[in-house]
Amino acid sequence: MIRPDDIQYHHNKDSHWQWAETLFFPVNIPGTTISGGLYVLTRPVLGVAMCSVTFMDRLGHLWEEQAYIDNQQHLPCPETMADFTLPNGFSHKAIEPLKHHHVIYEGIDDTRCDIEFFGLHEPYDCHDPAMDPLAAKRMGSSTWDKAFAGHYELTYHMKGELTLRGKRYEIDSVDTGDRSWGPRVERDNGAFVWWHASFGKDLTVHVMTQHELHKSNRLGEIISGYVLDKGKIYGLVACEGQQEYNKAVPMSGQLEVVDERGERFAFTYSALNSCYMAPYPSNTFVQTFMRVNHNGRIGYGTQQAGISRAYATRHREAILARY
Repeated sequence: MIRPDDIQYHHNKDSHWQWAETLFFPVNIPGTTISGGLYVLTRPVLGVAMCSVTFMDRLGHLWEEQAYIDNQQHLPCPETMADFTLPNGFSHKAIEPLKHHHVIYEGIDDTRCDIEFFGLHEPYDCHDPAMDPLAAKRMGSSTWDKAFAGHYELTYHMKGELTLRGKRYEIDSVDTGDRSWGPRVERDNGAFVWWHASFGKDLTVHVMTQHELHKSNRLGEIISGYVLDKGKIYGLVACEGQQEYNKAVPMSGQLEVVDERGERFAFTYSALNSCYMAPYPSNTFVQTFMRVNHNGRIGYGTQQAGISRAYATRHREAILARY
């Protein structure tokens, strides 16, 4: 079970020097092709932090083609994750941890944001068998990354504003963020897909799957996920899907999930923007803003395909051969 004090650090004097604690807050603006991510990774044992602020507006292969990037790798580690300000202009305050967070960013090139994130449900603890029906099966599995020794997802209603290169946008939408802690290495991490779509505040589907994308367009075995249905959370027990790619960039796809009630949800989706991004140099995340159809109802969401550079170079011929 995730508790409010899980916003604080979890390391101790015996923790590995690569111990990491992360916060990710999404940003999207339905009706446009603009989305982004506000991401902080701290390494409290080393006393350093990374902060990545990215706003995307198109399909591309180069991070530099996107609307705005501010990625800084060597910032002083904040004393607490609950309330901090970094020298790059990023600040976070957990007004009510797990329920109400406030993020402000003052960047360059007339770019800034001021957004409040309101949690729509109890954080989804993928390690809690009482919440995640796949947790017991996954315990001890070699396929589960130790970097997620602690992990939860939380779907937010976000409200605020973004000024992107001088143009102001109002933000009033729903998307999913997460928080993780554990020893996170920077070499040869596994490949996965982290996918979610929201249809207002009453329906969100989130799923995380394995994915050997160099072998197949089909998504791999489900790792974890949930349905947020009218304020209640139901863990996923199965999913099946596939995506069409341009190299490693998702262009469109279809997904069907089954929750613990036996309820099925089917989706088709297409990319509004997508691009490689590299919050830390060893790993790329192909982040995609999606328009999603569920039985004629249109929603929006984000997916990240985690692809380490070791994986990408090992399988470069297969990946580059896509279309």
